[in-house]
Amino acid sequence: MIKKIALFLVLVVVAVVAVIAFRTFSNTPQTPDIAAVTVPEIDSMAAARRLAEAVRIKTVSTGLDNPVAAPEFDKLHALIDLSFPLVATKLKRETISDHSLLYTWEGTDSSQPPVLLLAHMDVVPVERGTEADWTYDAFSGTIEDGIIWGRGTLDDKQSVFAILEAAELQLAAGFTPKRTLYFAFGHDEEIGGGNGAQKIAELLKSRGIRPAFTLDEGMVIVQGIMPGIDAPIAFIALAEKGYLTLQLTASTKGGHSSIPPRKTAIGKIARAVNRLEENRFPASLQSPAADMFSTLAPHMPLPLKAIISNRWLFDPILISELGKGGATNAMVRTTTAATIIDGGTKDNVLPATAIATLNFRLLPGTSVQEAVDRVKTVIDDPDITIEIKQQNEPSRVSSKDVEGYRVIETTIREIFPDVLISPGLMLAGSDSKHYEDIAENSYRFIPMRFGPDDLSRVHGTNERIYIENYAEIIQFYRQLMENIGG
Repeated sequence: MIKKIALFLVLVVVAVVAVIAFRTFSNTPQTPDIAAVTVPEIDSMAAARRLAEAVRIKTVSTGLDNPVAAPEFDKLHALIDLSFPLVATKLKRETISDHSLLYTWEGTDSSQPPVLLLAHMDVVPVERGTEADWTYDAFSGTIEDGIIWGRGTLDDKQSVFAILEAAELQLAAGFTPKRTLYFAFGHDEEIGGGNGAQKIAELLKSRGIRPAFTLDEGMVIVQGIMPGIDAPIAFIALAEKGYLTLQLTASTKGGHSSIPPRKTAIGKIARAVNRLEENRFPASLQSPAADMFSTLAPHMPLPLKAIISNRWLFDPILISELGKGGATNAMVRTTTAATIIDGGTKDNVLPATAIATLNFRLLPGTSVQEAVDRVKTVIDDPDITIEIKQQNEPSRVSSKDVEGYRVIETTIREIFPDVLISPGLMLAGSDSKHYEDIAENSYRFIPMRFGPDDLSRVHGTNERIYIENYAEIIQFYRQLMENIGG
């Protein structure tokens, strides 16, 4: 009997090893058959100078309670009209909420659903105290050594101007799209987009407009970031995480620090934050992060390829390892970040109130209410009040098996033949969320080339873009217009 059991176990192990080997070695890269295209040359230096002029205009969003930099947006609108005369005269332009712009490029075939290209004109401020850390002033628009420097070169004026550059070139060439193209440029994305993108979306919905898909900022072309893959990878985000900010408040009697209670307000808040950090949201590998790993597995080193090709067996190990990283952890769980602590005024006075602000980025499939309920359960303290300060539900996951994704993928291959292409999950937020009521599929991608040291430049110090890459972005939008409107 023991020999039979041993033999059975050996056969099971052999069968498992055979399945693992088969699934691993049969998971080979697919070679797409995309015809080469020849794109007309552009005056990249002239385009760079136009973007640099836009960078010098301080369209800064500083907070929900602060006034809009109206004169700066007026300057930017005037610059756009001056820089792109054909767009100004041949496309219909509407101003929404005084500062956002909606362009309509009428197509010749009304039976085809339109396409909506998104970007935003506002930028974040420079963090106080870091001004001297910039190689060139953040709003100088300096062009030096083939680089355009300044706030907005990565987020997101480069998209606004690249779309307009592409449209101007297409108009000059006599191109007329078959399907209608919309360009929607919000003015307050950095503070949620409630008066910009949201109002544009409401207007389009009232007109019964249902785009085939939207394309907005989001993921980029990265190199040297994905372990084991040397080739650059273009990530097209199929979804973005939700956004939730909670304010936790603990209150006790104040008084003199010489006679403290057993539990102070600060102690209660500290304990609540600690409980949340020690009891993270559970990790799970689901779409679109799962799609990303499945797509890239054939290009990975053998050990990683074997694990991802055999998720039926190795999922617990894979998820555990992903959860130990920074960006990879954010791909597999709803994240918790304590960002602000406030309490106390003097070293010998007990504060009556202590407050903590926490920011959560919600995985698709986790609702705001589910997150709040879990926070209450984990904290388990009736003395802590919880208030929602800001919230956005996670987006739904768009399909990678429809025309919209395929045409973006094809355009990337035509302009960037050296890159791999993969679906992805956007960890931050975009204006795309406001268009979900009118567009079934929303994609988030700009073909900016990022290395390991570039991620920190977005919203950070020394934001910049290479002129060569900016020209590639213009060519991408130009070819995209050809592919979706031709």
